[in-house]
Amino acid sequence: MKLTVLGNNGPYPKAGGACSGYLVESSNTKILLDCGNGILARLQKICNIYDIDAIILSHLHSDHISDIMVLKYAIGINKVRKNLDLSIPLYTATDDQNIINKLNYNEAFKIEPIEDESKIRIKNLDIEFKRMKHPVEAYGIKINDGNKSFVYSGDTSYHDELIEFVKDADFFLCEAGILEKDKTEDSPHLSPKEAGDVAEKANVKRLVLTHFWPEYRLDKIMNEAKETYDGILELSEEMKTYYI
Repeated sequence: MKLTVLGNNGPYPKAGGACSGYLVESSNTKILLDCGNGILARLQKICNIYDIDAIILSHLHSDHISDIMVLKYAIGINKVRKNLDLSIPLYTATDDQNIINKLNYNEAFKIEPIEDESKIRIKNLDIEFKRMKHPVEAYGIKINDGNKSFVYSGDTSYHDELIEFVKDADFFLCEAGILEKDKTEDSPHLSPKEAGDVAEKANVKRLVLTHFWPEYRLDKIMNEAKETYDGILELSEEMKTYYI
């Protein structure tokens, strides 16, 4: 498998940046994880949007879904014009029906609900979901190709179930949206220190941090994570491809 980071900011992008969006590829399979603002333009630098086998939205916050509202037209209008006959499977949390009702246009997507601990198979990839701790319904995503395991945290605060979900993962893409100095009791995100703690306790082989507040210095994020994680540690870079 390989992962391309299309965007890694949240809840808004830095100048020239993009919010959450990641392309996972394995043999002839392409899955888009989240589709925040700026993602659609970057995705098309790598592949044709019609080559996407499935889209998974970890949750329905705008920085993770806003470009879906544009992608639906790219597909739906071409269907109207008879240029293609396609509906991409879209797996998503469904807690906000008003948003769900706006996600689709001319059946651009075949919308499938995500549930806690549900499992699906897309071509050669086995995918599992786990409910995360966030103000809205949100899911972590585990993908296995039969050889390697990849886990994406989505957005979450610290909880013990996350440690079990990522146990022994080969590659853990984990949000680190808030520095320790800015945390409060109800902060809905992990700090880099907490992300490192989860990865260390779960025996993760490689930790890549993402979902950066655009005004943070990256060295501060890295230094915090180093306090608790002793394995291979990296900060995600936009438009960089990682091999799993």
